[in-house]
Amino acid sequence: MDVSVVIPNYNYSRYLKGRLESIVSQTMGVYEIILLDDASTDDSLDVLYDWIESRNIEVRVMRND
Repeated sequence: MDVSVVIPNYNYSRYLKGRLESIVSQTMGVYEIILLDDASTDDSLDVLYDWIESRNIEVRVMRND
């Protein structure tokens, strides 16, 4: 069974890679990751997109203005 994972984010780029790695290392498979970004002003989305490039996981970004 694979699960969808929702990650709320606001200016947590320094923790984001660790959060993502922790999620994919769990015993349940990940079907998709949904990142809810509340208009971060740091490089959170850059960190996310760099991480996605080396994975085969569907990631959806929902960014608030």
